[in-house]
Amino acid sequence: MIRFKASAAAAVITAILLFPLPPASASDEILTSIQKRYANLDSLTADYVRVTSTPAMEGVFQSSAKHTAAGRLFYRKPAKLILDQSAPRAEKMVTNGDTVWWFIQDENVVHRYSNVDVYTELKPLLDFLGGLGSLAGRFAVKVTPAGTPPNVNHRLDLSRLQEGSGPTGITVWLAPQDFTLVGFKLTSLTGETTVFTLTGVRLNPKLDDRAFVFEIPAGTKVIEEARGQM
Repeated sequence: MIRFKASAAAAVITAILLFPLPPASASDEILTSIQKRYANLDSLTADYVRVTSTPAMEGVFQSSAKHTAAGRLFYRKPAKLILDQSAPRAEKMVTNGDTVWWFIQDENVVHRYSNVDVYTELKPLLDFLGGLGSLAGRFAVKVTPAGTPPNVNHRLDLSRLQEGSGPTGITVWLAPQDFTLVGFKLTSLTGETTVFTLTGVRLNPKLDDRAFVFEIPAGTKVIEEARGQM
């Protein structure tokens, strides 16, 4: 019996030496590199162009239902976010993870949503930004390497491993040279898509917590919205 086990072990070792396991696929290597790059992500800033498209509305009204906006994004774990929109009009959405302020400069009004479950209302964006360092444990991931037509950048297609609110799909694009985040798309159950194209991305800049509490300008009308409703 001992001789049999020794022979079996020798056979296994010989098989490993003569027929080694295939190397990790390019997709696996890309995913590993991305998770290493973003494993210690605590904060992020970037300029953005956001395009929202509603195909269902296009079908009803026989006209384009695309809306484009531009501005700057500030994010800090776990649920602090600023979308500082500059075009087509100045707006600012700020949340510290509990309260959301939506400031419309031209109207001199701020909508304040207190005790909001931002993990529900903003879950798609927060989950995505916070989960870049652990995608494999949170999403089913399909990787399409850069250079696979028509992909100039690496593309990740993400599906949630658990049911819940949020998009039915998330697509991520990253630069092939250094895995810089260049954009992402959120797709809803109704087919609505929101695409963020990012430039000037900075990882882990110092962001003061006070920046995520909106200071209401003097003379601004404050509208207190229903608790938890957005």
